[in-house]
Amino acid sequence: MSVIHTEQEKQLDARLLIFPSVMALALGIMFVRLWYLQVVQAPILTERALTFQFTSVAKLAPRGVIVDRRGELLAGVRPQIIVTAKPGIVRKHPEVLQRLAEMVGVPIKKLQEKVGAAAFRPYLPSAIFVGASIEVATRIAESEDELPGLGVETQPMRFYPDTVNLSHILGYVWTPTDKDVKRLAKQGRKPAEYVGKSGIEHEYELELMGKPGSERMEVDARRRPIRSVSQDNALPGDKLVLSLDSSLQKLALEKLAGSRGAIVALDPRSGEVLCLASSPTFDASIFQHGISSSDWDKLENDPAHPQINRAIYASYAPGSTFKIVTTLASMEEGKFSPTETIFCPGYYQVGNKKFKCLGHHGAISFERALAKSCNTYFSTLGVRAGVAALRRVCEQVGLGHRTGIDLLGEGRGIVPTQAWIKRWRKPARWYPGDTVNLSVGQGEISVTPLQMACLVALVANRGASYKPHLVRAIFHAGQDQGPQYIKPVESAKINISDADWTTLQQAMVSVVEGGTADVARIPGLQWGGKTGSAENRRNAETHSWFVGIAPMTSPKIVVCVVVENAGHGSDVAAPIAREIVRHYLTGRNAKVDVQSTSKPAAADDAFSAAPTSPKDR
Repeated sequence: MSVIHTEQEKQLDARLLIFPSVMALALGIMFVRLWYLQVVQAPILTERALTFQFTSVAKLAPRGVIVDRRGELLAGVRPQIIVTAKPGIVRKHPEVLQRLAEMVGVPIKKLQEKVGAAAFRPYLPSAIFVGASIEVATRIAESEDELPGLGVETQPMRFYPDTVNLSHILGYVWTPTDKDVKRLAKQGRKPAEYVGKSGIEHEYELELMGKPGSERMEVDARRRPIRSVSQDNALPGDKLVLSLDSSLQKLALEKLAGSRGAIVALDPRSGEVLCLASSPTFDASIFQHGISSSDWDKLENDPAHPQINRAIYASYAPGSTFKIVTTLASMEEGKFSPTETIFCPGYYQVGNKKFKCLGHHGAISFERALAKSCNTYFSTLGVRAGVAALRRVCEQVGLGHRTGIDLLGEGRGIVPTQAWIKRWRKPARWYPGDTVNLSVGQGEISVTPLQMACLVALVANRGASYKPHLVRAIFHAGQDQGPQYIKPVESAKINISDADWTTLQQAMVSVVEGGTADVARIPGLQWGGKTGSAENRRNAETHSWFVGIAPMTSPKIVVCVVVENAGHGSDVAAPIAREIVRHYLTGRNAKVDVQSTSKPAAADDAFSAAPTSPKDR
């Protein structure tokens, strides 16, 4: 029995050694692992822990304000109620978004898209609706248990006092797309929460967007906020002062009401845009909170095409206003005499074809020919100068090219050059009758209202015109050196003698004082212009044109008016131009010295002082 007992005792000792051995090995592995994490990996893990411990929440920068040349607010910022959502909570309670959609009157899909875009911050509030009413905000605040994950806050948002008269100029802002991100990345900037989509808002995005602030928050392991650690205040965007006169803009659109057309007014001494009206216009408020598909379809399918800025994009045959170009070509070629008379039998004949004139003027000289708009006289002038001279002067004064105005969507118009003919005409030939048509602004030639305003600005300046621009000065946020003025940039030049300029300007005065634009007379003001009635293929009624310069002795404003299918320029466009000029020179603007182009007068409220704090902006 003792032998058997001894063998059993040895087996028991071997088993007892297995468990301690396993435990010792496990503890060794754990020790090595702890040593590796706490010593070798310590710097990396510490940095990662801090990364997950804190997060930054962007704070929207107030967008820079925009004012007109008198300091009147055109685009500002004001607090709006923002509905926020914590994606991680809202997704667990889908009924919350349905209730919110009913409260604010938007499709639930729109809210779901906003929540999805913010899913990378599941427990931090992200904006999903802008512009909630006080009533909605109160209901959300009082229903925290019934609407888990929702919250309300206020942020500085863009607003426009006038969303109709300036819609083509100011544009609108909304959340950035991939296209916006790429566009701004090329300029070395990241997009703000809202970016300019068109107009001045788009063209001056870098100046207007400001610098967003941020709030650094401590979060727990589940990314839930614990406390605010620090804040960096947002820097507002720059303040833009436009050259635009908002009262003139409003008057222009009132005069165009019910019609399709455009009115452009410039200061010829600097290229500053005083008025840029396109009719019909549209209410830009439909874009402010994201345009719905139904509203977009309605705007896009409107047969009047209100979204098109006719002032800078649409091009028309210029009609008799082009006779200014024909005159310049004749003068440049040395084939012009102000005293020579040309006989007008009521037509100009080329071969067997007769091109009609507006009347039977008999022997007529230049000044009376321009005043009465004699087609025969200017057909003769154009044929003498030749088509090459007409095309050259078009090039010199900027026709057929974009002016470079600080807006998107500018058109080029058409100058029928030899290259154009080869591309678009079959057979590619230019006939003598084409030169006659071109001489009186008909045929293949087409121009934009802005181009024609620049043409008469060149006449006003006796040979030079300046690049048109809407922004007059910029106040840079956070800087005290004063405004940055936009300097005039010469864009077109043509050389003829002083005597020829005097002859042309005096003839334009005769157009108003006893000529086709006699209706445009303004007592006590000597100014000049040229009417035009342009035939078009779409309608029996001609487009009504007028271009003018005032005062002729020391020009301060040039104006171009075109009204589609409205008849003669003397009947419609000229009376409108009269009211534009009268308002600018004898209305409230007469109290302001508008002669300075390098620095505005002290009476100009827009330049009285730079903003001193974000609140002032």
